[in-house]
Amino acid sequence: MDELLSLMLDSEQITMPELAEKLHMSVALINARLERYEQLGYVKRIVEKSQGGCSGACGSCKGCGTHKLEFKPSVYWVKGDKL
Repeated sequence: MDELLSLMLDSEQITMPELAEKLHMSVALINARLERYEQLGYVKRIVEKSQGGCSGACGSCKGCGTHKLEFKPSVYWVKGDKL
C-alpha cells in the first residue's frame, strides 16, 4: 500500500502539513494524489461548510452590521469504499 494511504489509515487525525512533513512532499502534491485516490475509490473528500454568522454575544466586536464575515469550508479525507 502507498505510504500516504498507510499514514492516513494509521492516524486518527493528521493534518496536511503533517503529512507533507512526514512524506517530504508539498501539500499541493498530497492534494493531487488524494484527488486521484478519490477517483479510484480509496478515499472520500468531505467538505463541511460553516454556517457562520454572528451570535450577537461578542459585545466587543466593532464589525457587526458593517462587515460580512467569510468562513472557509473545512475539508478532510476519509477512507473510501476500496479500503
